[in-house]
Amino acid sequence: MTHPIARTLTSLMLVVAGLVMRVQAQSAVIRVNIPFEFSFGDHTFPAGDYFLVQPRQHLVLLRDWQKRSIAQVLTVGIYSLTPAAATKLKFDSFGGQHVLTEVWQEHDSSGERLNATRDRRNFVNLRSTVTREATEGRKP
Repeated sequence: MTHPIARTLTSLMLVVAGLVMRVQAQSAVIRVNIPFEFSFGDHTFPAGDYFLVQPRQHLVLLRDWQKRSIAQVLTVGIYSLTPAAATKLKFDSFGGQHVLTEVWQEHDSSGERLNATRDRRNFVNLRSTVTREATEGRKP
């Protein structure tokens, strides 16, 4: 291989690698006001303004209004035949307790289901009926 071709290929590979790293570095951020106390992972949080961040596939971080990370949960991808009309969070509710279970972003036909923690598995085993509640979020 001659030097000009090798340099061109090397430059092209560096550009592609840079684009891939830039896309991976961007994370989905959803700003949401949750009007009730809720569980995220193994913790319970008061009603208020939060950010949900997905820095990489199958991981969702919860940040407070000052954008400090306060909890994280592993997720599993879920899919719908139709894209979400709006960004939504889905909660399982029983006896006044709300557990965040799914995150859907506007115009996406895929979402994230939060993996069940030990507390959530116990919560699910105790309930006889489920009330599904959703709250809309928006991108900052």
